[in-house]
Amino acid sequence: MNIQDQRRIYLKTIFDYFHEKAEWPTYRYVDKKLRRIGRSIDIKEISASLPNGFANGFQFDSELDYQATLSLEAIRTCDNSEEDLADFITTVRFFVDMYYTSEESNPTVTGRDLKNQLHMSDDAIKRVGKMIIGENMLCSTFQAPSDDVHGTWLCKLNREIRRFDGVTTIEDYLERRNKERITAQQQATTQLKSFLGYMYRKPGSDDAQAGMAAWAENLTTPSKKGDKSKKGDKLEVALLNALARLGIPILFGGSVERILPDTGEIVHSGPETPIFDLVALNLGVPPIQPPTAVLISCKSTDKQPDHIDIAVLSNETHKVHALLPDWLVFGALVNLGEPTSVEFNYRSDVRIWTQSDIQALLHAKEYRHVAQFLWTPPWHWNRDREITWWREYKAHHKDVFSDE
Repeated sequence: MNIQDQRRIYLKTIFDYFHEKAEWPTYRYVDKKLRRIGRSIDIKEISASLPNGFANGFQFDSELDYQATLSLEAIRTCDNSEEDLADFITTVRFFVDMYYTSEESNPTVTGRDLKNQLHMSDDAIKRVGKMIIGENMLCSTFQAPSDDVHGTWLCKLNREIRRFDGVTTIEDYLERRNKERITAQQQATTQLKSFLGYMYRKPGSDDAQAGMAAWAENLTTPSKKGDKSKKGDKLEVALLNALARLGIPILFGGSVERILPDTGEIVHSGPETPIFDLVALNLGVPPIQPPTAVLISCKSTDKQPDHIDIAVLSNETHKVHALLPDWLVFGALVNLGEPTSVEFNYRSDVRIWTQSDIQALLHAKEYRHVAQFLWTPPWHWNRDREITWWREYKAHHKDVFSDE
């Protein structure tokens, strides 16, 4: 059985359970069900091959009691999902009507309202509730059913619900939702890029464009022997700013040197953590996805990576994982060249970030374009995954690659 067939059965097993039980199955249930079909089927391998939202959390944390959940995009690919998606769209239209007819700024809607006014079945209401979770443009808050057997979910509507006035299909809904998300996110990251230019501008100057060029140089220019400009020393802060611009929380483990204006004394701040300089954080969405910490070691060089640096960073990830046992932890070694040796392409211990990868972070229009690159651990990062990521990245950054 090839991987495409395994994915199809994997998603079908999850959706069929959801449709029948109005609950998401656990990975344990899915694992047992698929083992009966074929002993060679590995749900961790399948999970790792699927995009976000397609019950792909098992690749990060093999916790069998976590629920396998599907996004709206994933549900849409499943056979016989039309009825459930139609119930979701009916609910969205009902939400819009409730918003416009209510005197409240954030009117409250419950599953019981769907039963009383739309005559939905109890199971349909439960399924709709599961699909609403995560759709933050619909609700400002969502409260799951209480332990009371008569309890049901409750949500307070967002003003953003107006954007779905007149929506008729799931395709229409997703197009409107994603358009708003993409526009807002890309506008925010573009503005932050300009702000970074302002921060990096020369003293006494308002030339943000020159500041942006200075930031890009700090981020992408390797240090050379005998270079007194110390550009390489600025890489870790420039990379911190590049990741923070995309909304990624960062812990700083390096050191910053500054001169006190009154005394001229040189002081240092920062923990000066050995081995790694930054820690990129993805706090995850438990139980769907565990929190992730990427230990980043910045090497402002275009020479081949050092095997000792790789080994030390790999060892450090094991130490940090002992401190963060519920986290996915791995290391990334930044190299500002394009290492030619195949041993640095796809390792199982540490990711190697190259000049091309740093350029991708520099030009990224929003977080989602680099999420797969950032959070895929080395043991799942392979040639096919990298090609897929680059293909999707370039499709959304045609202006950057217009000369290719």
